[in-house]
Amino acid sequence: MTSVAMAAPAPASAPGLAVPASAVQHHGSGSGGDSRPGVARFGSGSVKVGNGSVRVGDKVCAGNCNGTVNGTNGGSGGVCAGLCVGSANGGNGTTGSPGGGNGTNGGKGGVCVGVCGSSANGGNGGNGGAAWPGTGDGGTGGRGGVGGICFGTGCETSGRGGNGGAGGEG
Repeated sequence: MTSVAMAAPAPASAPGLAVPASAVQHHGSGSGGDSRPGVARFGSGSVKVGNGSVRVGDKVCAGNCNGTVNGTNGGSGGVCAGLCVGSANGGNGTTGSPGGGNGTNGGKGGVCVGVCGSSANGGNGGNGGAAWPGTGDGGTGGRGGVGGICFGTGCETSGRGGNGGAGGEG
């Protein structure tokens, strides 16, 4: 069995890391011109440090990350390490349009390592849209997203696939 070590999150009262200005190389304002303290830009994502966590864009979080890095509108969940309850879940699919539109699929669950209750689950598929009166069947429901990976505590409620969406009324 492989042993995995995990650092505990820093206490809320821990002082921030101070880096002298002379030790930092500056290469312009970065993508998007975000020059706020505690934020660095890497390509299209930003790195944010604070509140006991480090976040990279909206897909990676380490530390105190409860309820973060979840997908939206059928998007995949991200990666979370640390305190991650309710994190890295795939987004739910959207409901089909009226007139029999199909629901979209739920997003894939992400990865959770640490305290993970209800994390890394696939999103539920969207429901099918209802048919116009007298025109036949409603749309099909979207498929539920595939469950992700969970390693740590709380995995009994994590890493599950999402439910498929209901078909639309016809």
